[in-house]
Amino acid sequence: MLSLNRRFQLVSICAFSFHLITGICSAQDLPSDSPHADATRQHPIDSYRHAQDELPELDASPPPDRLMGAPFNVVYGWFPYWISASATSGIKTELLTHIAWFSVGVDTSTGALGSTDQWKSTSIVTWAKGKGLKVHLTITCFGSAELRALLSSSTRRARCVSDIVSALELRQADGVNIDFESLPSSQRANMVSFIQSLRAALPQKEITIATPSVDWNSSWDYATLSRIADFLVIMGYDYYWSGSTTAGPVAPLKAETYNLTRSIDAHLSAGVEPERLVAGVPLYGRTWTVSSTARKASVVSGTTSSTPTYSSAFNLNGMSSRLHDELTRVSWFNDAASGVIKQTWIDDSLSLDAKYRHIRSKGLRGVGFWALGYDGGRASMWDGLRAMMIPSSVIDDHEDLTPSDADVVDIYTLIGQHVFRGSIRDLALSPLPSGMYYQMHRYRSSLIFR
Repeated sequence: MLSLNRRFQLVSICAFSFHLITGICSAQDLPSDSPHADATRQHPIDSYRHAQDELPELDASPPPDRLMGAPFNVVYGWFPYWISASATSGIKTELLTHIAWFSVGVDTSTGALGSTDQWKSTSIVTWAKGKGLKVHLTITCFGSAELRALLSSSTRRARCVSDIVSALELRQADGVNIDFESLPSSQRANMVSFIQSLRAALPQKEITIATPSVDWNSSWDYATLSRIADFLVIMGYDYYWSGSTTAGPVAPLKAETYNLTRSIDAHLSAGVEPERLVAGVPLYGRTWTVSSTARKASVVSGTTSSTPTYSSAFNLNGMSSRLHDELTRVSWFNDAASGVIKQTWIDDSLSLDAKYRHIRSKGLRGVGFWALGYDGGRASMWDGLRAMMIPSSVIDDHEDLTPSDADVVDIYTLIGQHVFRGSIRDLALSPLPSGMYYQMHRYRSSLIFR
């Protein structure tokens, strides 16, 4: 048994949300294009499941009233049009509150919405309503020139609002998500006017707004918009992107010049009340061709990056021996099997859990996901959220926890031996009883059962 004395401050293990982790650990350029505009180049969902990556699905019923007593009032998920409806079989709807179908665009020369044919026919709306979820339609407009054309004209704004009202009526949707990206500073006031008109036209519907991780030009009146809309959803990802000169975390929680913590704080400092703010996290990562195996290695000039989803990442060489980066709280690994070095940074269950805990510590309204379907139904992603949803006696508020690979393997082995008098496989086959919690203190290598 490896000693834990040197590394652990405090480890809390949830009785009904264990994830069997076989290896984790561990030039920031921000995108000039937008995270959702780049989304069509992200890999489609795969159906691959890695038998040893996760525990069997937990037998834990949701509270009678969805999320009652939970730390998040909102769990928001975008569902892109390119994801197959079959992906719904892997979505744990008891852990969600909203699905935002993505998307219908805008003809900025007139303000009219683009084709709503897919919105009219998608089975996702009927399915989501049947599961008791609120359904939103996402309206997209990307680019400074496009937004200037749309928002600078009161006539075009009015046409857009009218068409949104009609589109929601088509499917009796519960609300709308406005995803306008690369907003020019000249349209700051007009963006507010647009949302005010939308609120006047939809007094009984929910209005949410996707906001950038960094407001480069002070284009966003966050405080005013948050008071008109029901809540803002930060797009807390693409801090490293396709144009980055080094590999790095798509969504660093800490460290780096820009990170999710700073993005949340910027919104709060601007006057957004915590209950009006949802933090979006990525269910995808990014892979670059790099010049060495060093952490955050330089990207080879002329190469293109790819965006593995949470699920498809487990097909990649190196994922099983990934490292959890203690500075940024995101996992990464190298693949040099082909003679070409590839470096991938991606959020896994451990790094997502760190984000959940930070979001909760800030008192935000909830968490959002880009994008549903990218999880592939993997229990290792959903059970981390489940642990946050179901009231328990688990101590899980220690944000500075940064276990290494050896720590994680060691503590799972320790639990397996103490609780089941057996192996890690015994632990995987026999979920721990709910209502118990397990602590590991510094300079101690024994479990405390309560």
